[in-house]
Amino acid sequence: MRTNGEAAGERRGTVGGRARREQIERAAAEVLADVGYAAASVARIALQAGVSKGVITYHFRSKDEILRRVALRLFRECADHIVAQTSAAAGPAARLRAGISAELDFFSSGRLEFRAMAEVMANHRDASFTRAFDDVAGVEAVALAELLRQGQALGQFRAFDADEVAHLIGAAKNGVLDRWASDEALDLASASATLLDFVESAVSVRSAMRISDPFDELGR
Repeated sequence: MRTNGEAAGERRGTVGGRARREQIERAAAEVLADVGYAAASVARIALQAGVSKGVITYHFRSKDEILRRVALRLFRECADHIVAQTSAAAGPAARLRAGISAELDFFSSGRLEFRAMAEVMANHRDASFTRAFDDVAGVEAVALAELLRQGQALGQFRAFDADEVAHLIGAAKNGVLDRWASDEALDLASASATLLDFVESAVSVRSAMRISDPFDELGR
């Protein structure tokens, strides 16, 4: 014998139910990008989706679940895109460039989606009132630091604190995306190229050779 909750769960899992959930999640992303996290109420999301609040609560347990799913879907899609774009890259230097380029490319056609994800990451709290997605940035930084250490071991990258530089690269990348999200006149492709050149110059062993002793150059 099935409970009402089980039956409802099955209906939500149907093709029609999944399509409705995706419609609601898209509407939630639009609301987040437009009015921000604090004002993204169930009523606003329902209005944006063109459905009643009852339809929202039928498919989702809470507003928090909707907003969390918006961010998680974007994380998953971005990660899949990065894997696809970096699979052919040979060596740490090539993977570093391909990874940064792939993430920026993923959001290049999704300013609204990036704004929505940024709102959730900055504001969503878990049961202990800590930011629920802080671990995402942490995992990314750990993976990037390991890639940098591999490059150092192979002689592709100069000597530096890999953990610190990983955080600096992440901050620079997020800074470019934040500027682009708030400034529609900003050319993301141009900004991305500048960032990639900057990162490569910062970590490359060749750049270390060029600037190893600037005072010696001045004394010649």
